[in-house]
Parts: sequence; C-alpha cells; structure tokens
Amino acid sequence: MPVHKVFRFPMRSTKEQEHTLVRQAGARRWVGNWGLARWKEVYAETGKSISLKQLSAELTTLKSKPGTAWLKEADAQLLQQALKDLHHAFVNFFARRAHYPRFKSRKRDSLRFRIPQRVKVADGKVYVPKVGLVRMRQSQAVGRRTKSATFRRDLCGQWYASLTVEFDLPDVAPSMPHPTKVVGVDLGLIDFATLSDGSRSYPSTKVLPRGPAKAAEGSENRFQTSERVQEKDQSTDQARPRPPQNCQPEGGFSS
Repeated sequence: MPVHKVFRFPMRSTKEQEHTLVRQAGARRWVGNWGLARWKEVYAETGKSISLKQLSAELTTLKSKPGTAWLKEADAQLLQQALKDLHHAFVNFFARRAHYPRFKSRKRDSLRFRIPQRVKVADGKVYVPKVGLVRMRQSQAVGRRTKSATFRRDLCGQWYASLTVEFDLPDVAPSMPHPTKVVGVDLGLIDFATLSDGSRSYPSTKVLPRGPAKAAEGSENRFQTSERVQEKDQSTDQARPRPPQNCQPEGGFSS
C-alpha cells in the first residue's frame, strides 16, 4: 500500500539563492493570476471554460514574447504546476468544495512554489531547479526518492523545503488483542468516558482545526491542510500593526 510522508527542513540559502527563490515564487503567482484572467476572458466570450491543455500551450507561447520572456528564468514544471493548481481550484469550485478562485496579491500571498519532479536531496543539500544546490538543516534522513517538493518563506524570511516521499507499507495481518489488555469504555454525561478498570478519561483541551483533524496523521493531506491553516494565521499576522517577536520579515515581494 503506497503511503506519502512529508519532511520539512529549514533552508540555509545564500543571498543570491534567496533572490532566485523569490523570483521563482513571483513567477508562480504571476502565472496563476494570468491563468485566472484568461479563464475569465474565455468564459465571458464563449460561455465555456478554457482547458488546461490550451492554457499550457498559451503559456509556452508567452515565453517567446518580448514582454514575458523573463518567464524562461523560472522552472517550467513550476509554472505548469501553477496552472494545474488553478485547474484543481476550479474543479473544487464547481463541485462546491471551495470558493471561486481569486487573484493573488503581492502583499498578502506568501512566497511559495511547488515542483513535482527533479528535486533531489543529498549530503544535507537540496537541489532546486534553476536555483542549484541549497544547504538545509536536515534533521533526519529522507531515505526515499522525492516525489514533489514545496518551497515556502515564512514571515521571518526563513525558507523551508517540504519534501514528499512515497513508500509502501508491508501487508501485515493485524494481531489479536490480549484478553488481559482489553478495556471496555462507557460514555457518559458526567464523565466523558469510564473504563472497565475503574479509571476515567477526559477529552483533550487542545483541538486541531477541522481540516487537519479530519485528515490521517502523517499524511500529505494533513500536512497541506495544516499549511493552509498556517497561511491563514500568517495573513492575520500581516494585518496586525506589530511584526512577530524575535524576527523581522523582509520587505518587498517579486513582481
């Protein structure tokens, strides 16, 4: 059974590498906004949605035009992934699972991008296409081939690499519980739960947000929903007059 696991490591990029990372994130935001504008334009003219294949073809044409030739400096898979994310957002919207996609603001949209392939990890370094080998504080071995990678900068200006790997769980038959270790549970009104051994249990006061709480622990879906919750919290922090303590967010975002 294939299972996904996400590793998150802080990166130790140089000034030049950090500048390139910011430009990559800016290209992702620009392409996402361009794709949304094209979708609205085509829908207003024809009453139909533009296909992902057509958007990808038009994006390739943009790279050869003088005004948008700078897109060649960004990784091609990164830009295609931005269009796929937009397409997925519309699928969720029409399925009534999400709101209508919105344009990304330079001031409010966090610096991030995702590359589905060609990201490699070795000797405490991560290879990022168009950026090169970037050092990172790798606290544990990945041990598997990276399937996708997300790079994000937080409010303190620290870049993080979130690496998704896939591995197979062995098919092991579940063991039978030991008769002496089986405990009965009685849910009540006064006590949350009374066990057959006489002890009582109470719910934890620490409650996860609804999205991460519904996802399986350690899964990619739980990590992504947790990132969205964190992104929402960061947006709230950005609206406050005081910056976070012990750090100073870097000013300015890429065009």
